[in-house]
Amino acid sequence: MRNKLTLYAIFVSLVGTNPWTHAIQARSDKEQPQTVVSGTAVQSVVPVQAQLTSGSSSSSASSSSSSSLASSSSASGGSASSSAFYPLGPNVMCSFLPRDFLECKEPVDHRENVTAKTEKDHGCLRFGGSAYHDVEHTKVQCTVYADIDCFGNRTFFREGVPCVRYTDHYFVTTLIYSMLLGFLGMDRFCLGQTGTAVGKLLTMGGVGVWWIIDVILLITNNLLPEDGSNWNPYV
Repeated sequence: MRNKLTLYAIFVSLVGTNPWTHAIQARSDKEQPQTVVSGTAVQSVVPVQAQLTSGSSSSSASSSSSSSLASSSSASGGSASSSAFYPLGPNVMCSFLPRDFLECKEPVDHRENVTAKTEKDHGCLRFGGSAYHDVEHTKVQCTVYADIDCFGNRTFFREGVPCVRYTDHYFVTTLIYSMLLGFLGMDRFCLGQTGTAVGKLLTMGGVGVWWIIDVILLITNNLLPEDGSNWNPYV
C-alpha cells in the first residue's frame, strides 16, 4: 500500500513539473476571454488572435456580399441594355408617331447651293411646286413632345418632308383682286411682283389685255407668289 502511494506521489510531481503541461495550460488561458472589472463596468477581454480571426472572417463575408451585389447589378444592367422593342407592348416607336406629336424644324433653305446641301445631307435647293414630282423632298429633325411616351430615340430625322412653305398668299383672295382690280395691278402687288404691278397700273392693265391674261394665268396656276411659296390652304 505504501509503495502505491509513493508511486502516485512521484507521478503527480512529474506531471506538475512537466514544461509541456505548463505550455498547454498557458495557451488555453490565452484563448479564453477574460473579464476585467474597472470601477462599476465589467468589460470582456477577447484575445488578439480571436479578434484577428473574427475580423478576417467578417471582411471576407462583406467582400463576398459586395461581389455578389456587383454581379447582380451588372447582370441587371446587361438585361436592361439588351431589351428590345416589343411590338405588342403599349409603346410605339418614336419614329412612327404622327406629326401632331412631334416638334419638327423647318426645312433648311440652301438657295440652290448644292455644296451646302451635300455637306449637311439635308435641306432644300428650292421651294414650291404644284405636282408631286415637281416638289423637292428632304429630311428634317424632329423631337417628341415631353408628355408623349414612346420607344427609341426621341430626337431623329424624318424623311420625305416636302420643300413647301406657306405665307399669307391666298388663291381666292388674289383671284378676286385680279378680276375686280386687275387693271390697277392689284393682283401683282399682292403677289409681291412690284415692278410688273407698276407697269400694269400705268398701262391700265395693258388696255385690258394684260388684265385678262393675268386672270387666265392665275386660274391655270402659272402666276404664283414672288417668294416661291405655295398658296396657303388654311383660312
